[in-house]
Amino acid sequence: MSQVWSEYNKIVNVMNPAEHADSSGPTSDIVDMENYKKCTFLVQTGATAANTPIITVLSGVSNASAATATAFNYRTQVKATDCTSSSGDVPSALTAATSAGFTMTTAKVGGCYIIEVDAPTVAAAGTNYDHICLKFSTGATHAAHIYGVMAILSEPRYPQAILDTAIG
Repeated sequence: MSQVWSEYNKIVNVMNPAEHADSSGPTSDIVDMENYKKCTFLVQTGATAANTPIITVLSGVSNASAATATAFNYRTQVKATDCTSSSGDVPSALTAATSAGFTMTTAKVGGCYIIEVDAPTVAAAGTNYDHICLKFSTGATHAAHIYGVMAILSEPRYPQAILDTAIG
């Protein structure tokens, strides 16, 4: 029997592609990892300004509460100029980020950031933690940025189960 990718991976749009100008630092929808071992966030960028956000992962106990900064791994897929041109699809090495996160590359169109979070790391952040989201801080000064975020939940704990909502 062949495995169908969409039956073992749950795709969730957690932040619509738009100009995010929230000076308090916008956050994505909170994702419930209870039934999955891994979550990968894909951040796609449009135009960005010189002041770029710092991306952090927040974890917590429910879809209404995720506030504890948590360590994670990430890759960038950002070329020196326009990321949609030749070799703009080459990712960086997997890099460990502390709970302080990492800073997005300045003023690049078409970048992709791949943020990988595993369930044991989330569980270690606090008692009964299995929910996560991304926070985009604005740094010392604020400028609007265009980006959107998709979450891919993978490695289901119970593969035969129906893929229920992960943000409801």
